[in-house]
Amino acid sequence: MVRSRFATGRPFFLAHAATFGCNSKCQTCSYWKLTPRMKEDLSTEEAFALLDEAYAAGMRGYYLFGGEPLVRKDVGELIDYAQRKGFLTVINTNGSLLGAKAPRLKGLDFAFVSLDYFNDYHDVIRGRRGSFQEVVHGIDRLHEETDAKVGLVTTISRLNLDAMEPMARFARERGVSISFNSVEPTLDFGLTDSERSPNFSLGLSPDQLREFYRTLLRLKREGYPLLETEYVLEDFVAGRPWKCEFPKMFVYVSPDRQIYSCDYRYGYDLRHGSFEEYFSSPQFAEHVQRSESCNRCVRTCVRGYSYAYELRIANLLRLLDDGRTLFAQTRRGGSPAARDVRLPPPARESPKVGAA
Repeated sequence: MVRSRFATGRPFFLAHAATFGCNSKCQTCSYWKLTPRMKEDLSTEEAFALLDEAYAAGMRGYYLFGGEPLVRKDVGELIDYAQRKGFLTVINTNGSLLGAKAPRLKGLDFAFVSLDYFNDYHDVIRGRRGSFQEVVHGIDRLHEETDAKVGLVTTISRLNLDAMEPMARFARERGVSISFNSVEPTLDFGLTDSERSPNFSLGLSPDQLREFYRTLLRLKREGYPLLETEYVLEDFVAGRPWKCEFPKMFVYVSPDRQIYSCDYRYGYDLRHGSFEEYFSSPQFAEHVQRSESCNRCVRTCVRGYSYAYELRIANLLRLLDDGRTLFAQTRRGGSPAARDVRLPPPARESPKVGAA
């Protein structure tokens, strides 16, 4: 990060959407509709080549997501190859397949696991019967089989605005960290427009979004294991403008080797070029410049990354303090609380949804 910040200005994290496939049908996402395009996913050897190219271009982090990355049969091979290469390995998963795949994920450093509600109502939001129990079981199995740190990711929409404090409590009881994000009105590779995107109808209103940030700040100050720093949340609550540095840290690559921006616009085709050529191109410079003054992003993590990249002293001090919680909370086999906690009873009617 320091080398990028003071020398190259280039990303050091490869964010690889490893597959078009997904085994859920989330109400707040339309990406799962791309599942028929799984035939376009890179082969194992092609994915290895992508990692080789990324490493040669100076990247040292591998962020694996999708779709749902665990639907790939070779996901363990990709993680192991990246670890041997010298990458920090991170996965973002809906958690439904963690129980089965955990033994193959020993090369994993960190797992972001999506969980949008603290009981079976999660199944309704995710469009997959049994997904809540799959996530709970999968996290336990990951603790048993690997040394990976685990962080829950809860996406707040109008479907689960009441879940914030219960989810923070759930994370604390299970000995894991948690990050919250608000639904964004993304258009998902042209699958939807502003009339049909579920996120325009299920996203938070401006008043709800302000309350979302205020609630996060309160939960953070009350000691819940939120990954967001108090410094970042204070600026969200105050509505302060900021400079997005995200494109200088992460480069997004689609399952078919195309680089795209955070608003899902394709910007460069790696099938006919290279990372080196892209980072020297007008497209990359334009994306960086456009992002710096964007200020439309509602993702708490992106603002947090940007503040870290800028080496803001106040934020770094908060990060150091928060690190005591983050790096102490998961050990092999999970925390003692993870085994003893009783799951909260369903607060809503049991979902009646078919498995995706």
